[in-house]
Amino acid sequence: MAPVPPEQVVAPTRDDPFVAASSPVVGGPVGRHARGHPVWVPLRVLVVLVTLTGVVWLARSAPCSAAGEWYGSDPFSDLCYSDLPLRYVDTGHAERTMPYVDTGGRYPQPTATPPVAAAAWLTAVVTHALVGWPDVAERAELPVSRLAATPSLHQEATTYFFVGALLLFACALGTTLLIAGVSGRRPWDAAAFAVAPALLLAGVIGWDLLAVVCAVAGLAAWEWRRPVAAGLLLGLAVATAVWPLAVLVAVAVVAGRQRRLRDAALTLLAATTAWVVLQLPALRLGPEGWWATIDIRLGEPAGYGSLWGLAADGGRTVAPGLLGVLVVVLAVLVIAAAAVVAWSAPRWPRLAQVSLLVLVGWLVVWPVYSPQQVLWLLPLAVLARPRWRDLLIWQAGEVLYFLAIWMHLSGATLDDGAVDRVYGVAIVVRVAAELYLAAVVARDLRHPVHDPVPRPPAEPPDVIQPAVSTPRRR
Repeated sequence: MAPVPPEQVVAPTRDDPFVAASSPVVGGPVGRHARGHPVWVPLRVLVVLVTLTGVVWLARSAPCSAAGEWYGSDPFSDLCYSDLPLRYVDTGHAERTMPYVDTGGRYPQPTATPPVAAAAWLTAVVTHALVGWPDVAERAELPVSRLAATPSLHQEATTYFFVGALLLFACALGTTLLIAGVSGRRPWDAAAFAVAPALLLAGVIGWDLLAVVCAVAGLAAWEWRRPVAAGLLLGLAVATAVWPLAVLVAVAVVAGRQRRLRDAALTLLAATTAWVVLQLPALRLGPEGWWATIDIRLGEPAGYGSLWGLAADGGRTVAPGLLGVLVVVLAVLVIAAAAVVAWSAPRWPRLAQVSLLVLVGWLVVWPVYSPQQVLWLLPLAVLARPRWRDLLIWQAGEVLYFLAIWMHLSGATLDDGAVDRVYGVAIVVRVAAELYLAAVVARDLRHPVHDPVPRPPAEPPDVIQPAVSTPRRR
């Protein structure tokens, strides 16, 4: 996409009431005759902002990363938990074990998808190169439990975390620039992603940003009318995580409304092809390991953060088989509801808006909600509703849940009867905050006057309003 001339860039202090009201802290709104800075153009400022977020990631990890204390301290109460170093040994990365290869029972079958497993393994290879290529044959002679207790491995796991954090930072940077690019005259909207509290808190818990950058790239390719590229990127995203299916579903809904059925067919075909191709190496290395990654997602029981888990804590348990059926039925109903809202809107819906409605519905009915899953919604929320007030209201609920889940796991908020009322309230508040965000986006679709993003350049014939005739002068 061609760069937007500086004079056409939308200034947040003129467009967003919340930003305008907060701007006196830095000197007030942009003046009517102000000219853009020759050096600090939006993209450069965005790079600085997301870099500061990366610095905060490392600062937050300090209580756990010091001397490899992920294994010795309480990462929950220290608010520095991350899957990356804690799974360095028990996934075989300390021995550079190829993912999906049969280890004879030494290591369990992988639960990561093929792209995530490949990224984690390559991160381990880079880590070993940095620490001097340790002798993995010698490590293979030790029991895994003894290997996990080795202090030198703890230091190595910390190096692994920093290498992985650098890769995740690159994903965050790429996502920021993609949001700025697809926003057209509104590149500053990407700042709401670059410095979002959700990104600051959850960015390095797991590998979720890998799927985020692929999904946003696919969304951007669709908006730029590159259906094959959109399909390939979304296929990579779905191969990395399941949730980008929400974007593919939204593509079908939006394409039907915009009469881009050929583009939708190309996108879905390319996505399917990309997904199948990315599964082949895992199937070749270990079909049983590959199927384990599918089976664990199909039979996922009620767990942390979900309304189903909250009901189970209250003694209302749903059988796993029935739970799976209920989740699928509710997910289909969510798609139908989002399609009705999109098709009844007076203007063309944007892909991010429909994607957000579908994904919010899925997250509400899904049997598990992990703290890092907020990253799935974040770029869609920024693109669908670029208003700081609404984004911060939603993220306030997510931050409350973030704090509550770690306090719950550390036992800090448990009552004498092993009941955690704070945690239960946090789940309800998080769900309410997500539904609030979805309701605001649905209102924008039904009443476009509230949508801060201008209408698409073309409207379908059935919603074009006839011109109002004016009486002739006599």
